[in-house]
Amino acid sequence: MRRYLLKRALGLVFPVFGVVTLVFLMIHLIPGDPVETMMGESARAADKQEMRHALGLDRPLPEQYVAYIAGLARGDMGISLRTHEPVFLEIVSRWPATISLALAALLIAAVVAIPMGVLAAARRGSALDKGSLVISLVGVAVPNIWLGPMLIIAFSLWLGWFPVSGRGEPLSIVLPAVTLGAGMAALLARLTRSSVLEAAGEEYMKAARARGLSERQVWMRHALANALLPVATVMGLQLGALLSGAVITETIFAWPGVGRLLIDAIESRDYPLVQGCVLNIALCYVAVNFAVDALYAVLDPRIRVER
Repeated sequence: MRRYLLKRALGLVFPVFGVVTLVFLMIHLIPGDPVETMMGESARAADKQEMRHALGLDRPLPEQYVAYIAGLARGDMGISLRTHEPVFLEIVSRWPATISLALAALLIAAVVAIPMGVLAAARRGSALDKGSLVISLVGVAVPNIWLGPMLIIAFSLWLGWFPVSGRGEPLSIVLPAVTLGAGMAALLARLTRSSVLEAAGEEYMKAARARGLSERQVWMRHALANALLPVATVMGLQLGALLSGAVITETIFAWPGVGRLLIDAIESRDYPLVQGCVLNIALCYVAVNFAVDALYAVLDPRIRVER
């Protein structure tokens, strides 16, 4: 187990290095002058030069890259131009809101999708199965940018059940979590159905029925238990997507997370903060992939067998 995880961890070195390099090049090699973008064309040349020196943009690109890597090794992502606070602390202060929203969306998706997928598989070809297919297609097709405002209109403005925006009340998380988790629930429901149907044809299902187990025990204890590996894998990968894809949802609901911080940084032309947010989100994907690999080893011992 340890050797397997060590191999996977060493395999992350090049992806992390690539992510850091791409984020650096994204800002430094795109057309246009970032200083002029941040300060505007009306700024004085002396002020622009001072800003360029403060950001280290007047140095050769290789020297900037080395300084950037050295700063990251120390946990230094620069200073926010808007708040004059360290970028690292700005991002860390926003992660609890983003993580809580992503976990709530994941929980909603799992609670809705897994039972729906199992019931659809157990009643294959029935009206329930066809209805779940329609619901899944709708859930995948509806974008967050439309679903979020519709939920606000229906459940906040008309019914008054939930707050419109912000994070001030416990119920504030419900609408953004539903918005973020709807598409994932649709995907997981179809994946659960197909995985359970594949497991249903195995010999252990016949053996379970031969031992006199009820249909509920057969489907839940045997079919679902053996179909959870691909479902858990996709859930883990989707968690990374939720953490990064919350940008739109956090903006709609004014949720104070990393996604909202990124939008604010772009609007205020806060170059170091934009770079830090993008890097943070990208590295989150890498970390989630490693966590999924570890989960693989726990759920399926065959994967960690040494070859």
